[in-house]
Amino acid sequence: MKVSIVGATAYTSRELIRILARHPEAEIVHLGGRREENPCISEVFPELAGVCDMRLGGLQPEDAPEKPDVAFFTLPHGVSQDHVPAFLEAGVRCIDFSADYRFDDLEVYESWYGAHRDAGNVALAVYGLPELEKDRIAEAKLVANPGCYPTAVALGLAPLVAGGLIDGGDVVVDAKSGVSGRGNKPDEGSMFCECNEDVRAYKVTGHRHEPEMERALRLAGANAPDVTFIPHLVPMDRGILATMVAPLKRQATNEELQRLLEGFYARAPFVRVRSAEAQPRTKAVAFTNYCDVAAVARKGKVIVAAAIDNLMKGASSQAVQNMNVMFGLDETAGLL
Repeated sequence: MKVSIVGATAYTSRELIRILARHPEAEIVHLGGRREENPCISEVFPELAGVCDMRLGGLQPEDAPEKPDVAFFTLPHGVSQDHVPAFLEAGVRCIDFSADYRFDDLEVYESWYGAHRDAGNVALAVYGLPELEKDRIAEAKLVANPGCYPTAVALGLAPLVAGGLIDGGDVVVDAKSGVSGRGNKPDEGSMFCECNEDVRAYKVTGHRHEPEMERALRLAGANAPDVTFIPHLVPMDRGILATMVAPLKRQATNEELQRLLEGFYARAPFVRVRSAEAQPRTKAVAFTNYCDVAAVARKGKVIVAAAIDNLMKGASSQAVQNMNVMFGLDETAGLL
């Protein structure tokens, strides 16, 4: 498959290039960038020297030296929508990393991200969480790659929603993320001296991933989910640990919860169910496409923990997993 990456200088693009360079069925033919003088990508990311030394080009389909089969968009929220339509019109299947196509309700999107300029393609998009939407992803022309926090939360809670143990009506999410989640745009809050030896909550008054979590839980079958999300920034490069607490609709044992999660993910190659004694941790999933989950019953509530690499299962490797599903490849191709 011929691959285009539009917005190739993001952290997630670096991970995407690393994965695709070893993918048995993919060839990168175009890197679209927004840097002056269009440097080689290995000048932007020196670790890619010898892996990919392609020079950056423009952001349109005609800028690709040959027509791609699939285009990944690693552009910011609100920018992807200006470039995706041209690729779709050119017959290229698209996977977008931004929030521009994640919501089926435009009013929800616009209340958090601003005006949408490509409303016509919103209905075309499929939410790209393979563990929940695999059949639809296989037929999709446009896949909205999920956000990192919502990926961890949805994978942690979906089995409990589907199993009728929670309804999603009152979920509290406490999540910690590494600094790479803020991207590589210069920002005082991302500076080493600000982040090192420090942990802090942010956007406690409301984070735009909250409504996306609610949308993901509806895909699992929840009625009127109500998520309270408290994100925290921790002094590490990468990784997310999300801890969710929700009231149980009936009593359940830890053994029952374990069986429920294992049954739900029996055919999901990238979700690993941990035990109450061996809780998920970020080091165990770093640089992988795995999501580790565990659930414990306590005081009439369920406590669920989920760990992912925010740049991988929370972004780039999940996008490649979506590509594999879209093109009928082995779901694990290039990812193990």
